[in-house]
Amino acid sequence: MKMIAALLVAVALASPAFAQKPAFQGTHPRPKLATVAPASKPVLLHTGKPITPDQKRQLVTTVVRSSAPKGSSGTTKVMDFTQSPTIVLTPDQMSQNGAYTMAYSPTVVNTMGGLFAFSPGSGSNLVFHVIVAKNTAYTLVIKVGVGSMQNPQFTIYTGTDVNPGVVQNAPVTFNATTGDNEFAYAFTSNSVGEIPVAIYSPNSDWWFESCEITSTAF
Repeated sequence: MKMIAALLVAVALASPAFAQKPAFQGTHPRPKLATVAPASKPVLLHTGKPITPDQKRQLVTTVVRSSAPKGSSGTTKVMDFTQSPTIVLTPDQMSQNGAYTMAYSPTVVNTMGGLFAFSPGSGSNLVFHVIVAKNTAYTLVIKVGVGSMQNPQFTIYTGTDVNPGVVQNAPVTFNATTGDNEFAYAFTSNSVGEIPVAIYSPNSDWWFESCEITSTAF
C-alpha cells in the first residue's frame, strides 16, 4: 500500500495533468518595445478652441512633409495617406491596443468617477505611451481641465524623465485658459517601437479628460 501511495506521488510530481497543475504552454512574454525618437520635430497646435477635422488633416500634412522621402528633384514626395481608427484614452480607460497611459504623482485618482488630477510641477505628470510603426504619423488630440488660475501653462514633449536618457525633443510650453482646453500634438516615426509623450503644468492644478490618438500611414 505504501508503494502504491509513493507511486501516486511520483506520478503527480512528474505529470502536471495528474497533479491538476497544467504546464505552461505558449510563447514567452514579449520583450518591452524599445523607446524610439520621432522622425522629425513634433508639431503642437493650440488655438484656444476645439481642434477641427480640417486642422487635424493640415497638421498631419505638415509633419509628414517634414519627414517624407525626397523625390528625384529634391522636393518632398508625399504619398497617399491611410488613416487608422482612432484610439480614445480616458481616465476610466487608460489603456487600449496601441497605446497606454502612465500617471506620475497624481493628486487625485478616481477611475470610477473618471478623474485624474495633477499638481503644478514637472514631477506630477501624465505620459502617453504610443506604439509606433514605420512611415506613420501620429496625432494626439488632448483634452485637459484647469482650475481657477491666472495665466495657466502646459508643457509637452516626447520622452519621459522617469527613464533617464530617453527625452528626444525639447519641451514646448504654451499658455492655456481656465476650464477645458484642447490641443493637438503630432509627430512621425520611421521606426518600430514606442514613443512616450509627457505633459504637465508648471504653474497650475489640472486634470486629464481624454486623448484621441490617430495614426496615419504614408
